[in-house]
Amino acid sequence: MIFKNALFFSIAVFISRILGYIRDAVFAYYFGVSYLSDAFFIAWRLPNTLRRLLGEGGLNASFVPIYGELYKKDEELSNRFFSGVFWYLAFINLVIITLTILFAPYVVKIIAPGITNPLAVEKAAFFIRFLIVNQMFFSINALLMGALNVKGVFFRSAFTQAIFNISMIIFIVVFEHSFGIFSAVIGALVGGISQVVFLFLKAVKLNIKLSFCFKLTEHIKTFFKRLIPALLGFGVAQLSFFVDTFLASMLGKGVISYMYYANRLFQLPIGLMSVGLANALLSSLSLGEDKTKRTSEALALISIFTIPASFGLFSLSKDIINLLYHHGLFNEKDALNTAHVLAILSLGITFFSWQKILSSAFFANKDTLSPSLSTFIGVLVEGTSGYTFAFLMHLSFIGLAMGTVLSGLSSFLFLTWRSKGDFIDLKMLISSCLKALVGAFLMCIFILYFKKLVPYPWLRIAIFIPAGALVYLLFLFLLRETFVISIFKSLKKKTVM
Repeated sequence: MIFKNALFFSIAVFISRILGYIRDAVFAYYFGVSYLSDAFFIAWRLPNTLRRLLGEGGLNASFVPIYGELYKKDEELSNRFFSGVFWYLAFINLVIITLTILFAPYVVKIIAPGITNPLAVEKAAFFIRFLIVNQMFFSINALLMGALNVKGVFFRSAFTQAIFNISMIIFIVVFEHSFGIFSAVIGALVGGISQVVFLFLKAVKLNIKLSFCFKLTEHIKTFFKRLIPALLGFGVAQLSFFVDTFLASMLGKGVISYMYYANRLFQLPIGLMSVGLANALLSSLSLGEDKTKRTSEALALISIFTIPASFGLFSLSKDIINLLYHHGLFNEKDALNTAHVLAILSLGITFFSWQKILSSAFFANKDTLSPSLSTFIGVLVEGTSGYTFAFLMHLSFIGLAMGTVLSGLSSFLFLTWRSKGDFIDLKMLISSCLKALVGAFLMCIFILYFKKLVPYPWLRIAIFIPAGALVYLLFLFLLRETFVISIFKSLKKKTVM
């Protein structure tokens, strides 16, 4: 059941991510890399970070285990708990939105102190006053998503990001001529509202009821007791995004945009594979399933998928960036710099995916401290190594990407040590990783050797992504990898039937 739920979630995430890259390509085409694009990404950083922190991050880790436990006992109790959390979050978000609107210029200076262009600061402050309103919609969306996941609804909850992306694409294409870059801001606001409506309609059908309940019950108290350390952990994790923006703002015009576009592609395999598995694992373990078996299976499975994704993204980074972004105002230099950042970031995909899986296992075990400590260590490593590589070793934005990779590795190693073998079957994980590394290495050689024969980036991607995946799976089949063999057996049965 856990892998079925993860599959539905991943399919929806895949559709959403594809639309997300179309959105980014449209944005890059119309606005390129300039002080305006930097201003938008600076303004977008705060609501997007708060979404991950207060919306999908700490809230999901604290809300789902309690809601799942109450839902098994009494649906009415779970609805009261849902309503209580809803109103408390609405109040907290209202305070955050008000303060951000009042002190927008100061918020911009804190996020990106290296921005000296007064026009960029002015525009970023203007944008952030509108975009921060989305924080209310993001939190409601995340709360509905958590409740629906417990009730087995994974595809629809993950598809909300697709709704958001469609909204931004439409508004940029239709209204860019009239409103310029502000068309993206309007599209983001409409997208945030649309997400909530999309999930709310399903929640009503599944008897998830909202009533006015501002009473501080024992369950609400427990929620906040778990939320605070979870927020600290996720807050530290989100600091990594601010660290990137903070350092990138001091490396010159355009670096913030390079980091943004590369990071979006870097997040694709993580969002597509690990987030789906992590959410399904959290829901599964919250309902009492075997933690060691399920977590080890999830780690092994994620290794099989993310290791080749890392090698493939590294091999095709220039082709992918050229295909997606090298159009309109996004020039050749912008494409090359973004591709270099992406190639380095791709090396950390598996580390961050492992971290997400292990964090979910700790959350389901009611331990929010360990993931918090792991992310704190990760941010320290990212800040110090990123600064060292970028400024002391003069590697610029490449150095920032290297710091991000080391951050993911250090966080995972800490969680592995902290688990003391409770969640991980090392034999299963090492076996899967070794086979995946061999298969991915051979796949990488295949791609790098034969892609020289194909002249066009779009054709290389169209040929070598499916061809590389097939080569990889065949090598894993020859190496007798359990999960791959089960896939082939399943396909064989369906063919026979």
